[in-house]
Amino acid sequence: MKSIEAAEIAALDTNKVTLLDIRSKEEYELNSFSGSVNVPFDEISTGLSKLPKDKPVYVLCRTGDLSAEVAEILEDRGYDVYNIEGGYAAYTVYLAGKTV
Repeated sequence: MKSIEAAEIAALDTNKVTLLDIRSKEEYELNSFSGSVNVPFDEISTGLSKLPKDKPVYVLCRTGDLSAEVAEILEDRGYDVYNIEGGYAAYTVYLAGKTV
């Protein structure tokens, strides 16, 4: 499975890739990335049909564990998919380090 570091999220162009955020609706509404798509993990079985297959999909969760599972499912279904290692938690640590 392909993956990227959480610090690389900011460089993603959501016009060229799909950023799939599988955190809960509440977490997504509190902090999310512009242009991302929210399909909570517990809705994955019905929500995957919303994803286009014509561009890479980057999967984000809170810690990187559930996104790895979803990335495997998408990979099995023919998507060009990447897991975001460490998830949103790692991204917030990266942002905190940038401001120090």
